[in-house]
Amino acid sequence: MTGMRRLVAVAVAVLTLSVLTAGTASATNDTYFSRQWALTQIDAAQAWTRSTGAGVTIGIVDTGVDLGHPDLAGKIAVTADCVGHPCVAGGGQDTHGHGTIVSGIAAASTGNGKGIAGVAPDARLAVAKVLNASGEGRVEDINNGIRWVVDNGARVVNLSLGDPNFLASGVLGTPLRTGIDYAWSKGAVTVLASGNYATGVGTVGTENYGNINALVVGATDRSGAVASYSSPIGNAKWGLVAPGGAGSGGADSNVISTFPVASGGSGYASAAGTSMAAPHVSGAVALLLAQGLAPADAIARLLGNLDKTVPCGTGCQGRLNMAGAVGAIGVAATPTSVATPTTTKAPSVPRTTVPRSTTTKPPAPVTTTTTSTVPPRSAQVSDPPELALPAPVPIGAAGDAGRNPVVIAVAGVLVLAMGGAVGVTGRRRLRYL
Repeated sequence: MTGMRRLVAVAVAVLTLSVLTAGTASATNDTYFSRQWALTQIDAAQAWTRSTGAGVTIGIVDTGVDLGHPDLAGKIAVTADCVGHPCVAGGGQDTHGHGTIVSGIAAASTGNGKGIAGVAPDARLAVAKVLNASGEGRVEDINNGIRWVVDNGARVVNLSLGDPNFLASGVLGTPLRTGIDYAWSKGAVTVLASGNYATGVGTVGTENYGNINALVVGATDRSGAVASYSSPIGNAKWGLVAPGGAGSGGADSNVISTFPVASGGSGYASAAGTSMAAPHVSGAVALLLAQGLAPADAIARLLGNLDKTVPCGTGCQGRLNMAGAVGAIGVAATPTSVATPTTTKAPSVPRTTVPRSTTTKPPAPVTTTTTSTVPPRSAQVSDPPELALPAPVPIGAAGDAGRNPVVIAVAGVLVLAMGGAVGVTGRRRLRYL
């Protein structure tokens, strides 16, 4: 991303919705539920009839969380401040906004007559603040945050983070491997946003994931097609797409979620990006773990029940289908086996400055054989604020670059020239998608 998104807050009027079923299953009376097209696209309400994520904690490694937000306060199990120093329990107030948005998508309180419904209505949150008020932070802090949430009960780790220097990450891979490997060795599933750097030139703009043990998530728009900004999955071991929004077209084209309650604000905003797609998958994994599945089995079940009718590019296995994964629709497919968590020694990552969590650029709608229907918006509810999206990163090349060794060599030279190579400059910057 070439810039940082601007977060704003807007007033929200109350809209009464019908409660179609009791509790947190099916539809709910949350103010914005009728406009949460993303939940419809992944069949969340049907999935809730089988699991709501109870007993599972999702780790949010981001800009923190609004500790007093009415849709989140009761869901926060533990917090820590990891910005610029080893993680210290407590604190973690979000002074940026991105972490609060991500937290709401994953597990906002549901059925409380306000705001939004979370993907995992009964899951809890372990929040590590690793990025500062401007959404920046160090790679070391992020890896520390991953370890902290896992050590404090997180069984799913959401990383709505990315590397704006996609040339560096395309060659060197993610500098968060040590944290991700630690999580996997402890039996926690990491969900990683693919990035908002699609260039239209093959896999240029895609990280070199190698064999990293993480679910890599791209974004879809309201039509169900891959968003134009969503970085290709590339060589990820486990890749899929989930709702992320279009990045343009107003609140109903994007994802509505919680936002820090500011003076005069209502505490809700709309946003778009692979940052928004990742917590949809984190919530879905929580539902599967709550059913008693081991991490490897949860991943296998998730991937084995994706909507494969949606073309989503190289390395992508399909679009998230929560109801199918938890067994609410038919019989779950028998997926290919996934390696069980084992302790792996990962290369050390130098301290570096890492920018924030992820909100991506605008995707162009694409028609697919599967589209989600969304209830008409209510005229009584004002639009929540939108996040300003960065402009696409220009690439002066054409054709399918793939993993051509010549392209990698050229990219490596450019990485060094840009000062993004780890070891040479000791600096590697990341940022929210």
